[in-house]
Amino acid sequence: MNTRLITTESELILLGDSWNRLIGTNSETNAPFYSWEWFYNTWLYFGKPQGWTFAVTAVFDGDELIGILPLIQSRKRSFGISYRVFSFCDVGISPRNMIYFDSNRDSIAIFRAITNKLFEERNLWDMLEFSNIPVTSSFHRFCLEEKIPHSALIRWQGFRAPYIELNGTLDDYFEMLDGKTRKDLRRRMRKFKEYGDNKKVQFFDRPEEIGVGLELLFEVHRRSWKGEFSNLRYHEFYKKITSILSKRNDVIIVVTILNSIPISAGYILQNSDTYFSLVNDHDKKFRDIAPGMILFVHELDNLINTGRKFFDFCGTAYDYKEKLSNGILDHSTFQIFSNGIKSRFLYSAKTFWLPLFRKIQRKPEPDDLITKIKRF
Repeated sequence: MNTRLITTESELILLGDSWNRLIGTNSETNAPFYSWEWFYNTWLYFGKPQGWTFAVTAVFDGDELIGILPLIQSRKRSFGISYRVFSFCDVGISPRNMIYFDSNRDSIAIFRAITNKLFEERNLWDMLEFSNIPVTSSFHRFCLEEKIPHSALIRWQGFRAPYIELNGTLDDYFEMLDGKTRKDLRRRMRKFKEYGDNKKVQFFDRPEEIGVGLELLFEVHRRSWKGEFSNLRYHEFYKKITSILSKRNDVIIVVTILNSIPISAGYILQNSDTYFSLVNDHDKKFRDIAPGMILFVHELDNLINTGRKFFDFCGTAYDYKEKLSNGILDHSTFQIFSNGIKSRFLYSAKTFWLPLFRKIQRKPEPDDLITKIKRF
């Protein structure tokens, strides 16, 4: 195996086709937000303006790409020092992160090749940060079990992402819910039906129409409790990535319309068995009729009708999501340190000095800290 650290845009562009072929070989990474276009455009619209550069580790067998860890390099500041971080390109868009590898190959050998390369290049970073890795993934197990020499590791609690696994009809799903939630959902659906011809739920999934759906979603977002996007690059990112993914049938935009006014909207990415719900917004003026819940039920009904089995809420486990779900996918964030002077200082500051100051100030330890492992 040959392992390379990709640091330039021109090198990354050459990986596009082989990158997308690779994620399609593995059920762990068969999702649109793992695609080359998603990573590249996230960097282009959010990372590049901040001066972030690429730190993508790629593993080849001959000319064949068999593994990728898609990181970027940035600078952070804490404890009075500036330090370099290799991390995922997290800007609040991607629901989770992963190392990509050919499932027909030896995954441990690929993971070792990547971590060995990163430690060969440890003069370029002071901390590695692998955020929101699913606990069910093989890479998560590797991070916990693999004894990387001359390193230290901190594991933090990441996202808790509710999901629904379906085995039947929409009525079967309703019967799965607790009595109060089921009654509330049905009451809201009956109330929505009373609007007659003045209401509709519209699905946009064809390339020639999806731009209309996206503008309606932006309109709903502006009138939601979230308000206008604080960074207009979000508009540009979603326009660009939606135009690409819609040609692959990877994206659906769902809009609830009442009296010709869009009152809720959802942005869904899909693969052969799952809907990934990235956005579910509603006009706060209409919250009394729960337009977000109405939208969700129609999304779920469409998922069942297309033969898919999973609805992934993605992101944070809000109470209402947990009530609607029958499973939780936990994630972890790993911070890894080398035996370099600045790296060892960061590890000590996070695991000794900061807890000591909290103890002196009688402040509790953060409840998202799970594991500390030192191998210096």
